[in-house]
Amino acid sequence: MWTRRKFLSASCIGVGTALTGVHSSPSSIHPAMPVPSPPAPPDRGHVGGSESESVVHAARAVLERQLGSRAAEFQLRAIPSEGDYEVYEIEAVDGRVLVGGSSAVAICRGAYSYLRNACHAMIAWSGSNLDLPATLPPQHLQRVVCPYKFVQYLNPCTFGYTMAFWDWSRWEKELDWMALHGINMPLAMEGQEAIWQRVWLSMGLTQMEIDDHSTGPGHLPWHRMGNINNFDGPLPQEWIEAKRELQRKILDRMRALGMKPIAPAFAGFVPQGFKRVFPDAQTFTLLWLADEFKTIPRSTRTFILHPAEDALYRQIGKKFIEEYKAEYGEVEYYLADTFNELAVPVRGSHRYEDLECFGRTVYESICAGDPNGTWVMQSWTFVYDSAFWDNASVAALLRGVPNDRMLIVDYANDLTSKLSGKYAPGQWKVQKAFFGKQWINGMAHTFGGNNNIKGNLALMAAEPSATLHSPDHGNLVGWGICPEGIENNEVVYELMTDAGWQSEPIDLDKWIPAYCTSRYGAFPSAMQQAWKLLLESAYSSHVWMTKQAWQGEPSTRPAAVSVDSGAVFESAVEQFLSCADDLSASELYRNDLIELVTQAVGGHIDRMLQGAVEAGEARQLDRARQSASTAIGWMLRCDALLNVRPDRRLETWTQAARSWAGADDHAAYYDENARRLITTWGWPELSDYASRVWSGLTRDYYAARWSAFLESHRAGLNFSLDIWQQTWLSAPYRPSQPVPIDSPIAAARDLFKECRRA
Repeated sequence: MWTRRKFLSASCIGVGTALTGVHSSPSSIHPAMPVPSPPAPPDRGHVGGSESESVVHAARAVLERQLGSRAAEFQLRAIPSEGDYEVYEIEAVDGRVLVGGSSAVAICRGAYSYLRNACHAMIAWSGSNLDLPATLPPQHLQRVVCPYKFVQYLNPCTFGYTMAFWDWSRWEKELDWMALHGINMPLAMEGQEAIWQRVWLSMGLTQMEIDDHSTGPGHLPWHRMGNINNFDGPLPQEWIEAKRELQRKILDRMRALGMKPIAPAFAGFVPQGFKRVFPDAQTFTLLWLADEFKTIPRSTRTFILHPAEDALYRQIGKKFIEEYKAEYGEVEYYLADTFNELAVPVRGSHRYEDLECFGRTVYESICAGDPNGTWVMQSWTFVYDSAFWDNASVAALLRGVPNDRMLIVDYANDLTSKLSGKYAPGQWKVQKAFFGKQWINGMAHTFGGNNNIKGNLALMAAEPSATLHSPDHGNLVGWGICPEGIENNEVVYELMTDAGWQSEPIDLDKWIPAYCTSRYGAFPSAMQQAWKLLLESAYSSHVWMTKQAWQGEPSTRPAAVSVDSGAVFESAVEQFLSCADDLSASELYRNDLIELVTQAVGGHIDRMLQGAVEAGEARQLDRARQSASTAIGWMLRCDALLNVRPDRRLETWTQAARSWAGADDHAAYYDENARRLITTWGWPELSDYASRVWSGLTRDYYAARWSAFLESHRAGLNFSLDIWQQTWLSAPYRPSQPVPIDSPIAAARDLFKECRRA
């Protein structure tokens, strides 16, 4: 029987496992942070009655959705937190798992820790390994205190590159995933267009002016961040209303789980029609990425309200937050990024005065709507334009905001420099831990949602702890997982979410075997060698965005971008393939095998495409034709492998987009916008930025595009890439038939061997 005294015994403190760190008090590793109260004595009371019941109810619902009837074997209880820090306690006795937590998230994290550690199970985006033993194994009493106040999740861009067309069913699965992985501070960016519509209409703008300001659904993140307007819109009203209903469900579930969602706020961006209503208001006009991208049309320009218009600024901020809370309920944290990849409109002689005015005005506009609100901003502004954002400029922007009312998400701490290729120190180091402001140490991992195999696992295992222990970390309050796209490289996200609940470095020599056993059900010796080589190759570094040459626009100089498919990586794939006899029954093994083989084969496709181009230029037409045929054939066979996985099909993406339509013309609109985002994006400089290794996209876009280009090249004809791409986008997507395969493992093995022999 689970007795309160036994379960809360102080003897549990300090018991650890290979997958999670355990400590008794965050004060030992946070010398600059408030010291939480010591653990209460064994007979401490429950968390208050109705609150306790709601916490347990929310956590149990997650387990029931994920484990079905086996959830009944978990006995759950709410327990007090340690000051600002989440806590869970677990013990397993006689086939019953006893889990206590300070929130539903903490309980779910505790239950998932047990599933991973004791049952060698895993719940991932692409599938699950939940082959639980008939009797759940015992586990000694364990207490874990999260070393961070917040474990933050998501990037504003994720709401385009991955989440743009999610329905409630998909969101519910993600919220369960968040809870199980210990996320307690997610971004919550959906549903804001309905609120902005109300605000602008109440201020005298017309519906036509609001429509002209909008973008297509996939491009909303950049509209919200002030980068683009009047592009691929207007948004259908059905979309705005459906997203409003969806956001209500999302926020209600986040709150029930004990999460602290980050909601949007006014960052100064106004529609062009604003000038008609307020002709005397001062605004700045800016173009996104103006110094880099020369083809962005001026019609997409951004209008920013001058901070000197503080009364008007506060009025808009107040209206938005009050309308937002009236629709969605209370929130505490508000995201506002005023200069995301935009030039900073300051007067040279008044630079610091203007920056302080901007910061104070944004903060005051939030306080006008919520006197207890906290301003959240991303440090990407400082990363992107490091030449402008010196220490004095950052300090000036932050100076007018109280330290405890601002939270900076420093999410690029895993990146290497675009120029040097070397690891770039995080902005927190450059900007003196943001001069006393609360901040979150985070990593981006992937840009554009590229799903090539990549990630610096050694850095992810060590850097969070190093920062946590640094005497210079200032007011560090959280750990952040901030990719531009998800549903890729699941090892990265298991590792990064573990890092959010561990104060010490993660030992990959122990963590990888435990991860593989939980994922595949076993860790044979060949898998050990495969991971040794993967850690030396694809999982040893990360440089910004990635794609193989076959994913990029055809040219006479095809080149991959930061994708590892070299000799060491190929040897890793060979070892991974050799485990098939032991692991073929595992869905997650098959999923990983498909992606590993596709990337290895991709390197051979790139070289064959280069050979086809060179032969064509030398007028060796037979060789050019043969090389092109081989490359395209390999692409189609990779496509067939990817088609085994529903989450790696373009059709899954377009069907999700079309499902939002109430009319056929809207379905075609959503379909085209969804495909534009992951192909041309909108203009040449961003074409293939969001490239994906997906079935359908591979055969009907990448392979077809290369085939048309190479045919024109052999014939000595000009190839209009723009016309080809726009023609493909303009017609609703009708997938062609993939190459048929009987056994994905046999097909993967045969293709891999054939490419290596060629």
